[in-house]
Amino acid sequence: MSTQSSTRPVAVVTGASRGIGRAIAISLAASGHDLVLMGRTRAHDVARNPATGNVLPGDLDSTADSVRAHGARAHILTADILDLDDVVPSFSRCVAAVGRVDVLVNNAVYVGGGNDRRFAENSTDDIVRRVNGNLTAPLLLTHAFLRHVLERNDGKTATIIDITSDAGQRTPEHVAGSGGWSLSYAATKAGFHRIADMIALEYGAEGVRALNVNPGLVATERVLDSGSSLEWIARYGVRPDVIGTAVAFLLADPDVPNGAYVHAQAYLRERLGDEKYGELTNRGTGS
Repeated sequence: MSTQSSTRPVAVVTGASRGIGRAIAISLAASGHDLVLMGRTRAHDVARNPATGNVLPGDLDSTADSVRAHGARAHILTADILDLDDVVPSFSRCVAAVGRVDVLVNNAVYVGGGNDRRFAENSTDDIVRRVNGNLTAPLLLTHAFLRHVLERNDGKTATIIDITSDAGQRTPEHVAGSGGWSLSYAATKAGFHRIADMIALEYGAEGVRALNVNPGLVATERVLDSGSSLEWIARYGVRPDVIGTAVAFLLADPDVPNGAYVHAQAYLRERLGDEKYGELTNRGTGS
C-alpha cells in the first residue's frame, strides 16, 4: 500500500483473517476506508480450531482480495497478539507502510484451551495467554495508536472500536462447558470493556472517539466447526457480515455518544427497521 496515493481514511483491524474481523474489514472497505489487516494466518499458513483440530477457512490474503474488490487498498501485517514484545513494533511497521491510521478495531482475542473449563481446571499457561491476548495486547496497541494520533495533532477525529462481549458485563446462567464462559475469559473481557469509556474520558476533548461494540451471538467459522459445544450459537447467531455492517454504520453515526456501549444487532435493527434488518439477516452468506 502506497502512503501517497489515497486520501481515504485508514483502518487497522486485528484478527482480520476470518470471522468478525474479516467482515468488519470488508464492510469498512465498502464504506470508503483503506485497510491494514492484522493477523497470523496468510494463505500458506494453517489455522486450526482448538476444539476440533480441524483447519479453519480464511486468511489475510483472501480478506485482502475481498477488500480490494471494493476499490480499497489493503496492507497485510502478519502479527501475533501473544507476542507482546512485537505489538508496538507491529503498529510502527503499520504506520511506516500506510503513513497514518484513523481507525483501530481491537477485535482479535486469544482462542485456545480453557474457555470450556471451570477456573481450577485451567492451566496457568492458558490463563496467562488469555490475559495477554484479550487485555494486555489490546492495551498496548491502543497506547501505540493514541500516541500516533496525538503526535499527528491534525484536528481530525480518530476512532477506536473495541469488540467486547456479554462476558465482560454479566454472570452466565451456566458454567463453562455447559453453555457458559470461563472465569478467565470473563475477567479479561471485563478489563477490556473499560478501555473505551476511559479513553473517551481522557482523550475525547482531543478528538479521540472510542466505542464498545458487543456483537452478540455470531456464527463464525470456528463456531460452525465446533459442533455441539457451540451449537446454540451456530443456531441463533447472525452471520459475521451483519456485524461488519453495524460497525460501518457506527463509524459514520455522530449520534452515538463517545465511550458508549453498543449492542451491534440491536443497534442495526433500530437503524434499519425490522423489515430491512430481517432482509439483511436472512439473505444468506455474505462477504
